[in-house]
Amino acid sequence: MRSFPRGRVLIAAAMFIAGSAAGPAVSPDEKSVEGTIAEFRIERGDLALRRNAQPQTPFDKVGRRFALLGFESGAFEAWAYPLKLLRNFELSFLLGTSTVPIQGRDIVRFVSVEPAVTTLTYTYQSFTVRAHYIAPVDESGAAILLDVDSTEPLTVVCSFIPVLQPMWPAGLGGQYAYWDDGLKAYLISEPTRKNHGYLGSPSARGISYTPAHMLSDVPNQFKIEIADPKSVAGRFIPIVIAGGKGVRDDVKKIYQSIAAEPEKRYRRAVEYFAGLRRTTLGVRTPVPELDLAFEWAKVALDGLIVDNPDLGRGLVAGLGPSGTGGRPGFGWFFGTDAYLNSLSFNSFGNTTASRDGLTFTRKWQRQDGKMAHELSQAAGYLRWWEDYPYGYIHGDTSPYYIVAVEDYVRATGDLEFLKTSWPSVLRAYDWSLLTDADGDGLMDNSKAGLGALEFGALTGIQTDIYLGAVWARANLALKNLAAAMGDKAVGKRAETNAARAEKAWREKFWDATNGQYSYAFNKDGRLVSELTPWSAVGLAWGLGDFERGVDTLARMNRSDLTTDWGVRMLSDRSPLFEPLNYNYGAAWPFLSGWVATALFDFDFLPQGYHVLMANARHTYDNALGTIMELFSGYQNAWPQEGVPHQGFSSTGVVLPLVRGLLGLEASALGKKAVFRPGFPAGWPAVSISNWRIGGAELALDYTRKKDGITLRVRSEKAAGISFVFAPALGLGTKVLAASRNGSPLEFAADERPAAQAVRPRMTFPLSGDDTIELRFTPAPEIVLPDVPAMTGDLGRGLRLVRSGLNGRELKLSLEGIAGETYAIDVLNGERVESVAGGAFDGRTLTVVFPSLGEGYIGREVTLRMK
Repeated sequence: MRSFPRGRVLIAAAMFIAGSAAGPAVSPDEKSVEGTIAEFRIERGDLALRRNAQPQTPFDKVGRRFALLGFESGAFEAWAYPLKLLRNFELSFLLGTSTVPIQGRDIVRFVSVEPAVTTLTYTYQSFTVRAHYIAPVDESGAAILLDVDSTEPLTVVCSFIPVLQPMWPAGLGGQYAYWDDGLKAYLISEPTRKNHGYLGSPSARGISYTPAHMLSDVPNQFKIEIADPKSVAGRFIPIVIAGGKGVRDDVKKIYQSIAAEPEKRYRRAVEYFAGLRRTTLGVRTPVPELDLAFEWAKVALDGLIVDNPDLGRGLVAGLGPSGTGGRPGFGWFFGTDAYLNSLSFNSFGNTTASRDGLTFTRKWQRQDGKMAHELSQAAGYLRWWEDYPYGYIHGDTSPYYIVAVEDYVRATGDLEFLKTSWPSVLRAYDWSLLTDADGDGLMDNSKAGLGALEFGALTGIQTDIYLGAVWARANLALKNLAAAMGDKAVGKRAETNAARAEKAWREKFWDATNGQYSYAFNKDGRLVSELTPWSAVGLAWGLGDFERGVDTLARMNRSDLTTDWGVRMLSDRSPLFEPLNYNYGAAWPFLSGWVATALFDFDFLPQGYHVLMANARHTYDNALGTIMELFSGYQNAWPQEGVPHQGFSSTGVVLPLVRGLLGLEASALGKKAVFRPGFPAGWPAVSISNWRIGGAELALDYTRKKDGITLRVRSEKAAGISFVFAPALGLGTKVLAASRNGSPLEFAADERPAAQAVRPRMTFPLSGDDTIELRFTPAPEIVLPDVPAMTGDLGRGLRLVRSGLNGRELKLSLEGIAGETYAIDVLNGERVESVAGGAFDGRTLTVVFPSLGEGYIGREVTLRMK
């Protein structure tokens, strides 16, 4: 197990020492502060993330209908979708009779994050206050439970600025707020009495008196006075927020219910997330940091499922504080984000979320078949489609819809959903076909709309490689869907168009001069010869020529694109490169995830693992448990305006882990399961549980020794499913034999030109409990040095550009920092006869990069096998 460098988040629950356990009960003769509740235990599970608080770092606690979006200082804004109820909520403290406030942001010490609760710990010389933030899964409200331990009288002051505005571009007027002393809460409302918010505490007293006709510029406040600290021992002080559209009394009842029973909300949230974990794909590898990042990616994506009172249940793209603005990050419904993230939901088995997201987007399909790109959550307040130009600006959304529907149907076998969706799928396909104005078999950006990039020098093109890939994949998807529907005519048309699109993609984007699939081509067919990670999307889907794909990915592995924290949008040598530019230099975890997935598919295993781990580690370096939208292309840092809880960034962990590293592929309709692992050399064991394929459930236990692999597959309700096992082994490995349940099993070797690994392939029917034994003579395998990027770091890790086997010679093309020395572990080193380009002691290959200039330089190393 790799230990975290100093400053990293501690992930072991045993390390949590500041948590709330049930405290001492208050004796009958001690009077409790009015409105407090009996303290209950806040559980600390094995997903707990804890570190010193960073006041400027975001955090959130979200449910289907409500969100607290703030910072580890304790400041936050509250949303009852689609309404922003308030902003700048903050805690401060008064000691005894002092009138000088101690600001919470100045004394916040620790943050602890679990799926069901986030805890901020405030500590001063005479008191500690732990604030537990809880957002119910399905209610339009939230609770903050204060656990107060003080040696002297203490007053907690809560301040906030009322807002009561729907998301941009909608708006309301005439807002007002006043203290309701009977309810012990502020009511925030407006003249029509259709939009409301409540914030208060049964233990509080209001101390702000605003005009009845307007909101004040001064924050509203209420205070909780604790004259005798013993009176709150073993008690929680609840602060409650509720809001939403509709009848005021209904919102008030939500407030009162949460205030009366916050423990019930907490328990429901704990049970919900335990169920999410229990019923979805489970993975255990030798790297707990990776396993934990996967679990948090599932939680982060789940937090983007939104129940909007006007629009229904769908998937928003991301969440983050809006400040004085009107949109909480990417908290709208974005079509392409929903389709991309649905691939993740399908991958880990939350197919209900995927189905709901697809069903939601189907409602907004235009009459001509085009799918919507974005929908404000405030669309119920205005004429979104008629009065605003943003709804259908992207061209990739319609073909991506087809891809997403097929991915869901393939994973689940849900033919009823397919039948319901079929007319919309055909309309989306017909619209997409009409955008191929030049007849080359690919959609045209100039007619379809935006694809990979949204602004700048690279948008004035005919077709970009990403839109081309989505269209080619959509044709293959439609072919599969047509087969499931029994529609031979549509299937034949899709098959013909798929062949045209794939041929055009393979040929028109190939840049022979630079040996890569380039970004785009112009109307006259001239290439836009920028290498970008967008080409990895098509490569991950199996498009293009294999050897050209190898060349493209090898080029992408070089230091001008690949960093220690992800993959840059553009080479840092490009004249267009700007490290913080959204489209022209930043490193997106979303695209890094596609690169990692493609690298695994092409058997660039150390490189794929490096990029996957770069994404996974972002789970811990900013908002705990979620991943920032993008990072600088210059250093491991994020722009301040970036969205901290971005769905496609968590997908950048899920897809390369499940479909790349694990190599899991499934077809409920085709009755097929594929396990094509690409594990790092030296991993002794991996376990996979709850792999669901339609109604079937599989559990895999993989064990590797020096000269063999054992795989046990346990399956339920899997009759008729064919299982394919194709593990990756080092170049030069000689496969000797395979068996299933003690009987010989045939295998075939994968002998693709320019292959980066050896892959024997075995196929067998599942029987309920199958054990596969694979024996081989191992070859030398390398393990690159792990160089985690701390916040602010520049690139310094070793780059393996590519490897190749020529006879008995294993050639490694490397890049490293000039003047640096790198140590590479070599497994099965006894099979190495000699080394050129480095020093080898039987276990470690030492490579010295000469001091020739600055930055990264190349070096070739050859290992000759015995």
